[in-house]
Amino acid sequence: MSVMVAAASSGRPWTGSSRSLGILGFCIFSLLLLSPSVAGFFLPGITPYQALSALLVSIVYWVAYAALWRNPYWACLAATPLLLLTPIKLYVQLRFHSQLSPQLIGVVLETNYAEASEFLEGLWLRIFTVYILLAAVAWQTLYWMQRYKLPWALRSRLDTLGAAFVIAGLLHLFDYSPGGQHPDAASTQPEFGVAPWPQDLERVRLTSPFGDILDMVDGVEAEWRIAAVDRLNASFRFGATQSVGAADSQVYVLIIGESSRRDRWHLYGYSRQTSPRLDSESNLIKFDDVITVAPWTRASVPVILTRKPAERVLDVQFPERSLVSAFREAGFATYWLSLQQPNGDSNSPNAALAKEAEHVAYFNLTSGVWSEDTPWDGVLLEPLRKILAKPSERRQLIVLHTMGSHYNYQYRYPPEFDSFEPSLAKDTLNIAFNTQAYRSALNNTYDNSILYTDYFVSEVIAAVRSSGRKLATVTYVSDHGDSLLEAPCFQWGHAHLTAEDIRIPLLFWYSDAYRQAYPDKVAILKSHQDERLTTEAVFPLVLDAAGIHFRGEDPARSVVSESFAPLQRRLVRSLTGYTLDFDRAQMGHSCELENRPASLSAMRLTPLDGKTP
Repeated sequence: MSVMVAAASSGRPWTGSSRSLGILGFCIFSLLLLSPSVAGFFLPGITPYQALSALLVSIVYWVAYAALWRNPYWACLAATPLLLLTPIKLYVQLRFHSQLSPQLIGVVLETNYAEASEFLEGLWLRIFTVYILLAAVAWQTLYWMQRYKLPWALRSRLDTLGAAFVIAGLLHLFDYSPGGQHPDAASTQPEFGVAPWPQDLERVRLTSPFGDILDMVDGVEAEWRIAAVDRLNASFRFGATQSVGAADSQVYVLIIGESSRRDRWHLYGYSRQTSPRLDSESNLIKFDDVITVAPWTRASVPVILTRKPAERVLDVQFPERSLVSAFREAGFATYWLSLQQPNGDSNSPNAALAKEAEHVAYFNLTSGVWSEDTPWDGVLLEPLRKILAKPSERRQLIVLHTMGSHYNYQYRYPPEFDSFEPSLAKDTLNIAFNTQAYRSALNNTYDNSILYTDYFVSEVIAAVRSSGRKLATVTYVSDHGDSLLEAPCFQWGHAHLTAEDIRIPLLFWYSDAYRQAYPDKVAILKSHQDERLTTEAVFPLVLDAAGIHFRGEDPARSVVSESFAPLQRRLVRSLTGYTLDFDRAQMGHSCELENRPASLSAMRLTPLDGKTP
């Protein structure tokens, strides 16, 4: 015993069974860090080969990293902060079947503490227990490595680095990254978008723990960019005030739908019963001829929420704030509840607008629109009811940003809404649905998603109605539509200049008390429901309906005003900047709308709705 104590006090390396404790400590610590890569075998959408490749790369990189240090103890100690992410990654992987991502980091950074506390209610004891156990195991392994030292000879370290370099090179010949391009990916703009890493580094993103570093850097950079845009408009003020009704309890809800095309609603004359609830909803006004000015999310939503005109739809920076800020100036409590994510190719501009609200909460912890574990829109209903039940807030604006009918359509509704069959089974994710063979199933599944949207909107109306708030409205508008393999061109998805991508629903519901208080507003709205509108009409509609006015407003733009004047031209912009005059457009040979034919003999042109262009 005296010999062992002397060896320990002298700092000499241990041998035999004592030295093995140091090796065991290094192995256990390494397993903790690499465990998310092991869990990759249980993620849907990742083949065993892909998971194995990611695990092997994780091991190779970790060993190479350790070889940079003379003593693995210091390598592990430096990596200890990354160990804090292990429980989070495992929870997200096993619960939501998703990887840690910049978008998920954005959810954490953007969501208010109060909303996060409600989301984690009932999990705090488990979280505390897991981290106590993790800290105990990590401390024990570090203690073994520090006590029973593991010096690593320089020659051996160099050999290890060389072998790791060769193995990593061989593994990188194979692409193990799952996924597919997001329909909005082409709309990435440098003002918001995070520059991609070199291809070899991008392949590291699915590994542990070094992929976490890429995700954190990208997540933080995206937040900086969003915050920078927010700061540019920080001094902007509408000078908004509410002219009437300030003493009454009020709530105004704006639902931003996703990928919902007008012609698939029974409410708008579709042959299938896709809107049974709203068909029978009293006090509901549907606007019959509304188009989006941009058929993709990141460009469309800012137009819905601000005074940004169609001519500037591709400008990332617009020097005004949104209707959320106007409501705040008028004394309203403002909320933004979202199932979309705060950063990424599609949503960063929207996150900048969401930050204008006092209370922001994101409820989608998956890696994006492709996951079957993405929550249904109904997850927003309970938080909505809690907000409506706050007696201290007599005036509220609530924005609900939904997933609606965004592909994958089969992940947008619970099984009981799978009414139109055959629909797309959940185990067919990797099948090429954009082929004619799956046209019927694709359309049935999309119609099911509309059926669920009808349920969701009607439940929002029911929650508002039962809240007892005297003055209340609910506005629903979709950001764009979707093409569903229509003949003869069989386009699929959105961001096309097809009529299916551009025509959208716009609905407005009002409470009985609102009708009694503002009979003239209701009458004017009904008189304008057949007007030709664009998503530019939503901003003045929501504000004017609430009786909120501001400096420089134009009554001619508001369908709530007797002075309303229809737009002379309804402009639509493409991703490439092509400007389309919708009401004078004709369908070309590619099934996309065009201002004029390039050659009358080269294409068959079809007027829209039989209207003379």
